[in-house]
Amino acid sequence: MTTTSHENVAYGNLVEELLEQITMGRSFEELFNSIYDRLHGIIPYNRIAVALLDESGDALNLISCRSDGSQALKVGYTAPIQGSTLHALLLTSQPRIINDLPDYLVKKPQSVSTMLIVKEGMRSNLTLPLVAGGKPIGVVFFSSREKGTYNEQHAHLLKRLAGHIAISIEKAQLIEALQKHNKELLEANELKNQFLQKLEKEVERRTQELSSSEDRYRLLVSLGQIINSSLDLRQVFQRAAEEIHKLIGCDRVSLILVRPEDDSRHGFALEFAASVRWAEIPVQSLSGSAAHWVMEHRQPRIARRLDEARPLVEDRQFFELGYQAYVYLPLVCRDASVGVVGLATRQDNQLDGWDLTLLRELSNVLATALDNASAYTQITHLKAQLEQENFYLRDEIKTEHDFTNLIGEGRAMQESRKAIQQVANTNSTVLILGETGTGKELIARAIHELSPRKEHLLVKVNCAALAPGVITSELFGHEQGAFTGAMKRRLGRFELAQHGSIFLDEIAEVPLETQVLLLRVLQERVIERVGGTESIEVDVRVVAATNRDLKAAVDEGRFRSDLFYRLNVFPIHVPPLRERREDIPALINHFISQFDRRMNKQVTRVNRKTMELLMNYHWPGNVRELENIVERAMIVTPGDTLEIDPTWLSSTQKDSAGPERQLTMAGIERQGILQALERCGGKIYGPAGAAAALGLKPSTLYGRIRKHRVLKNPRTGGFA
Repeated sequence: MTTTSHENVAYGNLVEELLEQITMGRSFEELFNSIYDRLHGIIPYNRIAVALLDESGDALNLISCRSDGSQALKVGYTAPIQGSTLHALLLTSQPRIINDLPDYLVKKPQSVSTMLIVKEGMRSNLTLPLVAGGKPIGVVFFSSREKGTYNEQHAHLLKRLAGHIAISIEKAQLIEALQKHNKELLEANELKNQFLQKLEKEVERRTQELSSSEDRYRLLVSLGQIINSSLDLRQVFQRAAEEIHKLIGCDRVSLILVRPEDDSRHGFALEFAASVRWAEIPVQSLSGSAAHWVMEHRQPRIARRLDEARPLVEDRQFFELGYQAYVYLPLVCRDASVGVVGLATRQDNQLDGWDLTLLRELSNVLATALDNASAYTQITHLKAQLEQENFYLRDEIKTEHDFTNLIGEGRAMQESRKAIQQVANTNSTVLILGETGTGKELIARAIHELSPRKEHLLVKVNCAALAPGVITSELFGHEQGAFTGAMKRRLGRFELAQHGSIFLDEIAEVPLETQVLLLRVLQERVIERVGGTESIEVDVRVVAATNRDLKAAVDEGRFRSDLFYRLNVFPIHVPPLRERREDIPALINHFISQFDRRMNKQVTRVNRKTMELLMNYHWPGNVRELENIVERAMIVTPGDTLEIDPTWLSSTQKDSAGPERQLTMAGIERQGILQALERCGGKIYGPAGAAAALGLKPSTLYGRIRKHRVLKNPRTGGFA
């Protein structure tokens, strides 16, 4: 169950009514009836009961019970604690959930109380201890007729309520004890007038206790409402700090956050003087500080006289700012130290009047707020990052890559492969140079996959595909409202590639104003989002690529020389295909193997004239052009031998005027199907059918006939 805003409001109203009942001095019965009525709609139950420890602490007495059916376990029932399962629960102050009472009764047949509520028809139970003043005073039972009703979130919400009930019971007991004592004193006063002074002192002491408890209770309720009202850390802290200032009159409340990964601390504070002022606490070393001591020992540090001894860093800092004393309290949540809250005063001896017990309770409340806000911030950040990672991963899945198996054993490829192995295990920037279609992206992927960063993302950025006005936002992200259309914060590609690699393709196309920001990333390893002021550290390996002459671009003033030298740490030249013709047969076989699987064909060899033609071609489009030619040939090849039409090559296209040059890949596939159907007389099945001629399954061929809308002309018998 997730606590809704409706349930929080209902819970807050219940607490306020509980406080009103106690303030008005209502009886236990009136108090519990109010609780029972208001719990409807917040927690599921069919039966609620409250039992308190007797004066000896050896037995529990059932003092209140409400059920929607007959009661077998009634008010007045008494059970010893020693040897019962409730004994451990009272010692640990932890809630207990039993979601199958009949099964539990089988295991604990001696439990008379369990037998009685099972007889009433109850099937699950949530028991919470009532603790006041650090000591157990009783328990509250929530029971349901359904199995599996209660979970840890019910326990969490009701545990908070149990604390309020315990405080209420404690107050009611104090009032009852006070009334009883007053009666005794009045009776004694009838005997001797000297008891009057004693009575007045006792009444005053009890009244002060009640007033103090009331203030303490109100403050805790107020802070609880603050925590539930917002997940913004600064907003929660400001409201909590103002409440603390009203309570104890301190001059400063600070919140210290730590970063264990780099042994540092930072934070912010509110200073109360003529007006309230925010003070930022810059990043400082954690070692040797009072914050480090408090977090390590999980105990408050009280510095009463800063004019006498200042052994720690904060002692000297507070003294220089004019403060006389301060208290640091640990913020512990879920058994982990999450920060430190500090309270400081400029007045002598003011600290002696502070209620340290209450301040410890306040620090627990603030720890929960800090943990919730941090978790919310982290979840929001991770959600945005995962959304963008999902976008890039979907893009990556669309393309098959064999990152480490670069095709070719020629000298040029061996040198490229050696360079990849040399640089992959370093963090050095790499600049990949080569013509279009030579496989620069494949080189970048091989570097990433062979590096220690392979478990993280390789984010690809085609700089030529991004408009100059958006490339900075794409690379470094932007804050909400940074420009028109920036409806929310967006992470940039560098943040997305954190601990991984970023591949900046077509780096020569980056505008000069963005080149300055790239230079800062390479020099300082920090970025700033567009519209932001926070410097964000990034751990990203940069691999850039271009088919341009960057040195010439530097000479012409189109590319910064300092950025060029930062990028040119380890250049890798990818040779064009015409300089590695010995690799052409291996590349052809590689592409045939890929397309065989995709097209469900079985091409096993290459026509000799086709191979000679491909070996002698100058390949202006390099490996990408070769892949496209092979794919085109695979589409139209009917048997097991790959052949190409010489007119497909760009060197002969200038002299060719046929319409076939203008066909798309889909058109080529449709033409191949038409030709096969004509040759086979429209027959699809069998050894002499079109499916066999094309190397396809008949069902596959039927699907492609429908896709390309190949129809038979009933008048001529032909296909179109």
